[in-house]
Amino acid sequence: MLRIPEDLDCLSGHFPGFPVVPGVAQIGWVLEAARELLPGPATLTGIEALKFKRLLRPADVVHLRVEVSADHTAAAFRLWDTASVVSSGRLRFEAESRAQRRVNPCLLIPIFNHKETIGGVLDGLAPLRLPCLVVNDGSDGETTEVLSRLAARWPWVELEHLGVNRGRGAALRHGYRTAHRRGFSHVVQLDADGQHDPAQVGTLLDAAERAPDAVVLGDPRFDETAPRSRLYGRRLSQLIVWAYTGSRAVHDPLCGFRCFPLPPMVALLDRHRFGDRMDFDPEIVVRLAWAGLPIVNVAVRVRYFPQGRSHFRLVRDNVLIAATYGRLLLALLTRTRGSRPGPAGPA
Repeated sequence: MLRIPEDLDCLSGHFPGFPVVPGVAQIGWVLEAARELLPGPATLTGIEALKFKRLLRPADVVHLRVEVSADHTAAAFRLWDTASVVSSGRLRFEAESRAQRRVNPCLLIPIFNHKETIGGVLDGLAPLRLPCLVVNDGSDGETTEVLSRLAARWPWVELEHLGVNRGRGAALRHGYRTAHRRGFSHVVQLDADGQHDPAQVGTLLDAAERAPDAVVLGDPRFDETAPRSRLYGRRLSQLIVWAYTGSRAVHDPLCGFRCFPLPPMVALLDRHRFGDRMDFDPEIVVRLAWAGLPIVNVAVRVRYFPQGRSHFRLVRDNVLIAATYGRLLLALLTRTRGSRPGPAGPA
């Protein structure tokens, strides 16, 4: 339902003393609504069967209905009020090809036994109409069955199954390589436990559109549900990464809500051996920063649930992360020695 504002710039000029809403303004509303329903960028190529049946004036209250065709090439619309139809017609669109887009993203979700929450996460992602790779990291039979039902319900969901549980890092690497083979340019990753708000995926993608070569990292905003131990650990990791990268560009190296450009990511996976579990997240950020990629931080909400299932093991994963920082320190010292100029030759 729309209430026509009384201060539209387009209201004056047609009939002095008798302001009416021009047809082009109505088409603008339809175009805005249609683009929210289309699965990706599209160009308006034509308008068909257009009819303006009566005048629309300031303060009028109307209803707008837009229906997009199954092939996403047309959007039929009708604008009406309780009395009669105001206008109707059909817009024609041509979808932009992948080659035309600067960012051609997919979603990536690693999952291990989060059968209770994955459905809600996918429901939240559905309005985006983006392809989604769900990497089943050796989950139990109940979770695998839930995933099969969800993939049958949502045609944009693709399942990748790992026979045994290999760990978060291994599942993510499998997902990156799969997405790269499918021709995607970027991956937005988020967790299966519902901690990351699916509605904020668009915020990460907007940042990637503005800086396609950048690493877009979620900068978490925690509420009172966040465990203190997690907050202290993140702060320590932040300080270490700042020291290793010589910059404060990375606000949070552990947040799993992030968007990566795939070509430099896969190139790093081919050159280095990474950890298979939670230690993967900070190492890939450090190595991407060392590779010279710009870092963009985007504020995101992170939620902890009282009965939530976390696979973070306090002792095991902290030991793995500490060992990773040790390896990175050795790599940093090697890089520093290798960059020193040699003895000066004769003048």
